[in-house]
Amino acid sequence: MIHLQNICFEIEKFCDVKLTSSEHVDTRPSRIARDNEDATKLSQWLSEHNPFPKIDVIMSIDSGIVGGNEVNCHLSEEIGRDMISKMMGKKFENVKFKRKGKVVTLASINSSVKICNISIVVDPHILFHRLCIAKQSDDDLKAFFKFELSPFPILLFTGESMRKGTKSSLYTSFSPITEDVKPEGSQ
Repeated sequence: MIHLQNICFEIEKFCDVKLTSSEHVDTRPSRIARDNEDATKLSQWLSEHNPFPKIDVIMSIDSGIVGGNEVNCHLSEEIGRDMISKMMGKKFENVKFKRKGKVVTLASINSSVKICNISIVVDPHILFHRLCIAKQSDDDLKAFFKFELSPFPILLFTGESMRKGTKSSLYTSFSPITEDVKPEGSQ
């Protein structure tokens, strides 16, 4: 690169021409005029093809998927204020949240899986990245799809936390020892 700079300098010196400018390329009048024309074209196109049409339903700008009555994320502030007002004056131990007070997004409706009547939101990007990292071959990918694809093992967790084990069911899986047990080394 330095050699090219030296060559350019010598050609300018030989031709007795100096081609330096303190002006940045983006501030030249030709570039400003071109940018203004492009901005006018874009503005005209957006006025003809409104990306935010006035409609009475909730719709994803990205995919065009329309949400039903269960989607209430646009009312999240009102729902939050209502929940806070219901908590006022109560002890923390008496505060209960109901499912009908839950904010439901369009993504949770379209990216959820029902397993055992439990709706679980699945982020397809995270799932894809995990599969890409774990996959070693095409056979691995086939093996992955034999199992349920969820963010946590459904059999070990409820919607909120890990399932509680019952000691009685664990106890029944052991068989009682009928003979005397003596420690090693004793006679």
